[in-house]
Amino acid sequence: MRAKRSKKYRKIMSAYQMAFSFREPYQVLVDSHFLKTCHAFHMPLQRYLENTLHGQCKLFVTACTIDRVMADFEKEKEKIKASGGRPKGRPDFLPPPLEVPMRHCKHRNNEGEELGVIGESRCLLDLLAGQPHGNELAKNKQHYILATAEPDEREVRSKGYLDVRERARMIPGVPVVYVKRSVMILEELSGVSERSKNKAEKAKFSDGLLDTRKRKRGEGVDSDESDDELEDLLLAREALAQGPGARGQKRAKGPNPMSVKKKKVKLTGEGGQPAEGDQTVDGAKKKRTRRGGRGKRKPGMGQETSSDKAHVPEPVSSAQPEV
Repeated sequence: MRAKRSKKYRKIMSAYQMAFSFREPYQVLVDSHFLKTCHAFHMPLQRYLENTLHGQCKLFVTACTIDRVMADFEKEKEKIKASGGRPKGRPDFLPPPLEVPMRHCKHRNNEGEELGVIGESRCLLDLLAGQPHGNELAKNKQHYILATAEPDEREVRSKGYLDVRERARMIPGVPVVYVKRSVMILEELSGVSERSKNKAEKAKFSDGLLDTRKRKRGEGVDSDESDDELEDLLLAREALAQGPGARGQKRAKGPNPMSVKKKKVKLTGEGGQPAEGDQTVDGAKKKRTRRGGRGKRKPGMGQETSSDKAHVPEPVSSAQPEV
């Protein structure tokens, strides 16, 4: 099997597991056309089916299918006897019971009476649909997988022919495997199965994973401890949603600390008073005032006053006094 096709089949079976709860080992219902085709192309049933479905499989054949195979084999035996040959006691394409066991099927009509052995196609469809009665919807309760092949042209033209593959696509959750020219193919999800899958997904989203409704008394678990735990869980969930750190709520944001200029700390003067140039209490810087013009002198600043002269000492002369 090619890698691309194998990856595709793995995704299909994963979808059946998620949407319709399929689990290994898969239960596969094989019909007479599938057995004949696999025997003609020398295809081992177990190995090919497990490679196609990517999991362990259990093969089953119904009692109605065995009755159909043996009826066709009896006709061939009569032809062989008429030609003078010696027929075999068992068809070559029919596997032994230990390899493919028989699945017992009980078919009933609308009145509830057993019908016994019926046609192969009707038997397979009855098992795949879950044997609905009246207005019940068809549902693959046992998680069966249908394995079939293309029938003969004579059978297709016969009266009362039922296309099993086409009818199986109308039942939600039925994987179909068929053989075409020695290649085993797994069909994609049918339209009915796809719609059923989407409907189930929407229901999960609408209901939620946790049922928030208040449980009634006597419903579900009877113990009071489980009810108290559920109420505590709901209260904690509401408190978390209403808290300040609730997810999705916008909070006030401050400036980026990396882009803000840091404050400068200046030394204080004597007595704890701010030095000149420091900021005042209001935060505004003191304005420095200059007395007089820059580089100019007031009139009279260069002249000496009388008070200045009184303090100036007289120069002492070095000459000796006359005798």
